[in-house]
Amino acid sequence: MTNTDDNKPRPLDTQRPDERKVIVVTDLDGTLLDHFSYSAEPAMATIRKLQKQRIPLIFNTSKTLAECEALSEKLGLSDPFIVENGSATYYPKRRFRSAPPGGTSHGVYWQVVAGLGYEDIRERLADIKPGYRMTALSDSSLGDICAATGLNMTAARRAQNRQFSEPLIWQDSDAALERFREALAQKGLSTLRGGRFLHVLGNTDKGKALTAVQAVYGRDGNNVVSIALGDGDNDIAMLQAADFPVLIRSPAHALPELCTTKPVIISDETGPAGWANSINGLLKTL
Repeated sequence: MTNTDDNKPRPLDTQRPDERKVIVVTDLDGTLLDHFSYSAEPAMATIRKLQKQRIPLIFNTSKTLAECEALSEKLGLSDPFIVENGSATYYPKRRFRSAPPGGTSHGVYWQVVAGLGYEDIRERLADIKPGYRMTALSDSSLGDICAATGLNMTAARRAQNRQFSEPLIWQDSDAALERFREALAQKGLSTLRGGRFLHVLGNTDKGKALTAVQAVYGRDGNNVVSIALGDGDNDIAMLQAADFPVLIRSPAHALPELCTTKPVIISDETGPAGWANSINGLLKTL
């Protein structure tokens, strides 16, 4: 890696007060998961190391609840995860005895919603869409989603199961995109650019979600230290909010530019291999 300059939510593995608590908050596609194959295999040994050291591995992704549940199960994880670019966070009840601030019961999770609901977004977007060239994920067939993403049908169905955002395949000009964003702002909506889609959502982002999760882990007096890893523009707020920001090189696009006084680590390798090497290097120094 390269270094460029009590009735409170209580995890079952709570540390002693004032003890430092490291958390890892990560983007998925292109970061923990390979951009093309969606495999995390090069990072599995490091994931197991984090588990052994009781360091939470928290997804912070544009993916849906269904996608995160499936991936958590596949990787053998039981930590919180943040979905749809900071729109909602899910805390497993088996790890958190009571609801975090703003949390409500949602099956086996405490759910904290920060964004707008999907139907609300669709209604606000309806009058704007006809003026621009774009394709919404919700208007796409499963076959089209598979073709655009490389996902199989089951995974594409999970990706389409949106609750808090509308991903778009943008097909218009950059100038049109600026006008589109201005029109969205008047409707109380915002956009974030991911690795494949332009995401329309409420006034939230991955950085605000990271800050909220960090506060939950710090409520028992722990000194929480956050490591955040990402590769795209929608990761900027998260990386800038972290104590240790890590940029993972992408085979598909240039790295985003950060505005931070903190030293930024840049991986030498792409995807999960770069993710693993960066985490391993940081763990030696923390």
